[in-house]
Amino acid sequence: MLRASLASAAFPCGGRRALGARSRAALPPTEAPPDVGVPARRFGSSGSGSGSGNGGRRDSGEQAVLSEWGAWGMGENTAAQAQEAAGGPEHTRGARGFPLHAGPEPTAREVVEALNIADVESYPRFQKPFSDRLRIDVKAGNGGNPAPMAVRSPSIKGPGYAGNGGSVFLKASRQIESFIDIKQSIRAQDGEDGHGTHRGKHSDDLCVQVPVGTIVRERVYSGYRTVEGRRIFLPQFRYQLIRHDDTFLVAQGGTGGLGPHSFKKGDGRRGTPGERKRLELELRLLNDCAFVGLPNAGKTALLAALSRAHTRIGPEEFSTTRPHVGTILFRDRLEIRLCDLPGLKPGAHADKLMGRRILRHTYRSRALALIVDVARGERPETDVLEEVKMLHEEACLFDPLNREKPWMVVGTKCDALHKDPLFHLDSLHFRLRAHYGVEVPVVGCSARFGLGLTRVVQTIRRLIYPDQPDVVNRVPAQPYVARPPGVLHGPLQDAPALPPPPLDTLRLAAR
Repeated sequence: MLRASLASAAFPCGGRRALGARSRAALPPTEAPPDVGVPARRFGSSGSGSGSGNGGRRDSGEQAVLSEWGAWGMGENTAAQAQEAAGGPEHTRGARGFPLHAGPEPTAREVVEALNIADVESYPRFQKPFSDRLRIDVKAGNGGNPAPMAVRSPSIKGPGYAGNGGSVFLKASRQIESFIDIKQSIRAQDGEDGHGTHRGKHSDDLCVQVPVGTIVRERVYSGYRTVEGRRIFLPQFRYQLIRHDDTFLVAQGGTGGLGPHSFKKGDGRRGTPGERKRLELELRLLNDCAFVGLPNAGKTALLAALSRAHTRIGPEEFSTTRPHVGTILFRDRLEIRLCDLPGLKPGAHADKLMGRRILRHTYRSRALALIVDVARGERPETDVLEEVKMLHEEACLFDPLNREKPWMVVGTKCDALHKDPLFHLDSLHFRLRAHYGVEVPVVGCSARFGLGLTRVVQTIRRLIYPDQPDVVNRVPAQPYVARPPGVLHGPLQDAPALPPPPLDTLRLAAR
């Protein structure tokens, strides 16, 4: 039955496209069956799919193909031979009188395994380029110079006054995702010089938008040089932008020059140069819960099932090459931001090329969710408990503050029942409690079929906001009827007796 359903879904024309030119040549020409009354639908045709606008009639070419195939691909087999090959007249047959499948019925294990390997890759979505570390050279604008042979006057702003250079600001914005669009050399405009009878204009400031969560460090010369003679710069912390619209001045523009009061005094000055800074920008994403796990553990699929963040989901390892952030919005307007991190390997806390660049985004997380694949079969190659211990230890070795954060374990791919995921999930729960001595939340889910997602979200919220009461469904109130209706269904003697109205009510009614 499973093979027939897959074949009918792939070939709605009754399986005729599976027969190639060689198969048609091998079949002898026979007469088409009399019950064939619907023309074949052609892929790529417009309209109702009944051919080239012939109103449902077959052309001569199609009649020839049908007669050449013979009995819709049966060849010389007669109906009796087909019935005998299918296993008797009691075998399940389709609408055209032919068996829906050949061979024994698939077992439950084969059905579950076929459902798991059917969709191994999501709809192709390309990951946007991502940059979370950048070194930039910032230069503010220089101040302008006054016009030569011009004096300044407090009452008349003439050519003796020059404009100020533009300053450089960094501004945090939610619309910016990474540093991929920021230039490495940033320069503001210089102030205008005084000319003719006009003073120089001030230049506009330059505002560079950066993602929220950016850390600004200035690279300062340490006084040492390398063997090759290159100067060594060390980063020093300056500011971090953790709120939307936060602004930080990184380079002050130069001041415009002034002409002298008189040529005899000679107290004029030229414009000052703008500041020049060497900056190092580092992005640490703002998130409430970070997904940490090995490659191909189901982190990206879980994020796509819980939020609207969706990128490519593939079966190979390291298909996720950058972090992704998704948001869950609750009915009480509470927002929780989830961060899907690329896969980790043992020793990631000491790997400067990849491991530390991934774990840096757990710096602002309030909770950690360790994602493990519990569909491991009867004889797994690796122990799920050892995997959880390795992931938690790598996060804590990178940042000791991660030991103080609450954490949980999420078991994915629980729909693969042929690999015993529920057994490994239950075993992990009791072994974690025995190893750490505390109750570690362990939740199983299936991102593909949406199983257990509500429990995962509730557990994450309980870890981040432990003081808030649990969300429960409101109990509907019982309707209270002061007086029964005038018309009752049933005998009148079963109706309850009403109490007489008070005297005050009767007197008011009489008035």
